[in-house]
Amino acid sequence: MSKLNVVPMDNKACGYYRLIYPAQAMYNFTKVNIAPPLLFSGNKGEWVWTARVCNADVFKVLIDFKKKNNVKIAIDYDDCLWEEPPAYNRCNIKWKENNADMREYLGQLADLVIVSTEELAESIHRLGYQNTVVMKNCLEYNRWRFDYYEPSANLSFFYAGSATHWSPDSYGDFTPEFVKYLRNKEVNVLGTNPTFLPSSRNVCKWVDINAYPTVFAKHALKSKFVIAPLQDNLFNRCKSDLKYLECAAVGRVCLCSDVGEYMKVAHPMQIIPNDADFNKIEYIVNRATKHYKEIIQHQYKVLNERWLRPEPYIELFSK
Repeated sequence: MSKLNVVPMDNKACGYYRLIYPAQAMYNFTKVNIAPPLLFSGNKGEWVWTARVCNADVFKVLIDFKKKNNVKIAIDYDDCLWEEPPAYNRCNIKWKENNADMREYLGQLADLVIVSTEELAESIHRLGYQNTVVMKNCLEYNRWRFDYYEPSANLSFFYAGSATHWSPDSYGDFTPEFVKYLRNKEVNVLGTNPTFLPSSRNVCKWVDINAYPTVFAKHALKSKFVIAPLQDNLFNRCKSDLKYLECAAVGRVCLCSDVGEYMKVAHPMQIIPNDADFNKIEYIVNRATKHYKEIIQHQYKVLNERWLRPEPYIELFSK
């Protein structure tokens, strides 16, 4: 394949999972250069792989860069940033402007669009751009291979999620019935404590992405379940099942909603439907407790198909 320049837009989690880790996996097999965030350079015949280009100003700069350097451009998207997000999302996504800018410029810049889910691909198609490929999120074996430890007998829950999934005046991705169920339970939180769970305990603030697997495992292993609630909306249906993979890696059952990618991979006994009432949630959690090892084995099966490999990326950029 031609030399590949990987240019993440940031050095946060999405930049690593989607670009940097795959590039590192390819490094020993082909010519890959990983640039610092936003540092573009190129020679004739190269691919440049970047992410989350949504704004007209950035599009124009990169279109000029593409013409001057005669390169092919691949753009990665792992979140829907161009259709209306739920009201509780506080990322200040300028989705209307992004939608208009992407309709005008995406086809001029991108030779290929890479997305993390089928739903994202369909959303890109609605913008009028068709050349998409789905590359699902995967975990790197060396970072995420943890030995299994028996969970505590105590009923406890672990939540790793940012405040973009809820707001002070809204439960966000948590349903009112799920909040009601969790209020008197032991809930340990990595990140920001949901304000509507006064009994929740913050065990750690957010950490650097390279430390995240160990920190996630350290705190998740102390609980019986990891919770990954998602409301049924377009933004969430476009999201990947990354939290599910992380739970599988550390050997804790993920209690997830019947939304998007989670619905496709999860064991039926670990899904809490969004319309479940208090009694049904309690029944599902009790049932998951009884069938814990069966669900764990299902999660491991899913995970073993999703370890990061260089071959799909090498093939992709060799075309």
